This record gives sequence, C-alpha cells and structure tokens, in this order.
Amino acid sequence: MRAIALRELGIARRRRIVKFLFLASMVPPFIFGMILVGRVVINQTGMDMGWDPVLYFMMTQALPVALLALGLGTPLVARDRAEDVLYLYAVRPVSPWYYAGGKMMAVAVPALLLLFIPGVLIAGLRLGLLPDVVTPGESLLLVGKVLIAAIMVALGYAGVSVGPSAATQRARWALLIAAGFFIIPDTVVQIIWGGDAYSLGPGNAAADLLNSLFKGEEALRGMLGALVLSLYCVVGALVTIKRVQREMIP
Repeated sequence: MRAIALRELGIARRRRIVKFLFLASMVPPFIFGMILVGRVVINQTGMDMGWDPVLYFMMTQALPVALLALGLGTPLVARDRAEDVLYLYAVRPVSPWYYAGGKMMAVAVPALLLLFIPGVLIAGLRLGLLPDVVTPGESLLLVGKVLIAAIMVALGYAGVSVGPSAATQRARWALLIAAGFFIIPDTVVQIIWGGDAYSLGPGNAAADLLNSLFKGEEALRGMLGALVLSLYCVVGALVTIKRVQREMIP
C-alpha cells in the first residue's frame, strides 16, 4: 500500500493543478497565524476579540483540502482502468485490498497532514501568545480534537474521491460524480426537511463535526457527521475493491 501511495503522490507532484491546490492550502494557516498575532496586539490595548481562530482555520482549510482531495483522487483508478494496466498489479501480485488501500492513502495522508500540522502549529502559537488565557491542558485537548477531525475528514474525502474514480474510466466523470456528492445530497435533504436537516454530503458533515468538536454544538450532529464521513470512506473503498476484483486479472 505504501509503495502504491508513494507512486501516486510522485505522479501527482508533476501535475500543475495539484501543485496549485497544494499551495492554495498553505494560505489559510498563514492568514490565521497573522490573525492570532493581531488578537494578541488588540488584547494588549485592553480589548478582547473574544474569537479563537482554530475552529475557523479548520473550517476554512477544509475547502482547499477538499479540492486537493478531488484533484488527487479522481484520476487514480480511472486512469489505471482507461490504460488497462490493472493486470500489472495482479502480476506483482497485489490484492484488491492493498490496491484500494494504497489509492486511499495517496489522498488521505496529504489531506490529514494539511489539516493536522497547521492546526497543531496554530494551537501551539495560541498557547505561546495567550498564556494567561490558554492552559497546556487545554492546548493538548485542542490538539486531540484537531487530530480526530483531521483523520475523519481525510478518510471521508479520500472515499468520496477514489470511489467515483473506480466507477468510471474517465477522470472528468469521476470529478463530476465526486463533486456531486458535495452538493446534491445536502440540497435534497434541505429541500425535504428544511434548514435543520442533518448533513449527508461530506462537506457539510465535516462542518458539523468541526462545530461539535470546537464549539460544543449538538454532539449528535457531530457524531452523525463523523458517521457520514466514515460511510463515504468505507463505501469508496468497497467500490474500488469490487471494481478492481473484476478487472485485476493477470
């Protein structure tokens, strides 16, 4: 799995769109770090912004990470199917489980790192700049929450991008299908049940999970958001496994 993931990441590094999306994902950590410094300056004047950037960073960072996941994941299996090279993995031999796991890792690991590492840095900066407001224990708890959120979001985004890639031989169709999952399910449930409907798309599910973890809002929504992301991960992996089982013939 590790070799497959590293191979795909090496190929992705040569694509301009992936490079652009990766650079775009570096912007929010810098911006929110500057906002945190600005908060310290304002606090020294006797005013308090009353605003913590960690949640807003995670919410903002989820968008470029989602775009990066789509850019990384939607061509992975579709390209192999279109070029009819799946049999090469069977000759190695590589089982469909290892194949699917490697493809998922190629998306999930970069997504996780782009959420977790900047989140930890901001949490550490928050502790260093606001020692009178934030305790080390609170910072450790915050890092734990960032890790949970990063893992769940990364796995969900990997599933929703790799699964459609396995279902078609054209990366552009995989991209449209994956993007549709971010839009259509939530649109349908909101039309039927209104604004209080629970999230079914990976984007809104991630937002519910983040709000529950960092703002303490509706634990049930947070748990359902984590469940939805887990389902996208599992279904995406199963679709990939079933597809390549039929075509991975030496």
